[in-house]
Amino acid sequence: MSDGITKIKEEFDKKVAEIKALMKNPQQDTGLLSNSVDFRDKNLIYSNSDGVFTSSKDKIENYPAKGYPYKRGVKLSFSADGTTELEVEAGGGDDLYGICTDIDEFTGMATVVPITNNFTGYLTFKKNGNGVNPGDKLHFNAQGELEKNGGNDKSVNAIALSKVHKLTEELSIVLASVFGNRALKGN
Repeated sequence: MSDGITKIKEEFDKKVAEIKALMKNPQQDTGLLSNSVDFRDKNLIYSNSDGVFTSSKDKIENYPAKGYPYKRGVKLSFSADGTTELEVEAGGGDDLYGICTDIDEFTGMATVVPITNNFTGYLTFKKNGNGVNPGDKLHFNAQGELEKNGGNDKSVNAIALSKVHKLTEELSIVLASVFGNRALKGN
């Protein structure tokens, strides 16, 4: 009888060894399956959030959001209750600070890529997006939406990489490349 038990034990150990080669265990493979608490960059999860492309050198910042400036140009403002905490709200033009790439609805924090960084992703476009083609010059209006550059006095903040996609009657998006703080004047 002990030979039968020994044989079963050997078969069991052999099967366990085969399965261990295929599975990862949090106790044995801690480097692979752990939540690191060391002094490395904790914002790696933001590197390509929501279909955007940024550089590893870009500084991504978090601010409390006023309103819902998701996928829009944002400007800095002070909170309405009189505290000196900076917030971001939809905006553009000369007050443009950056682009809101994500909002955490639970905490109300907006993830912002400053306008000094290069950025590529889908952004909110002004209602009527007819006539926008890839390669057209765009700028952020006062509501933080992209619009086609029409006048000579407006600076160019982005280049369209696609046609405008209409999601609803009120919402359109465009794939655009924002080229940092090197805004061009007109034409």
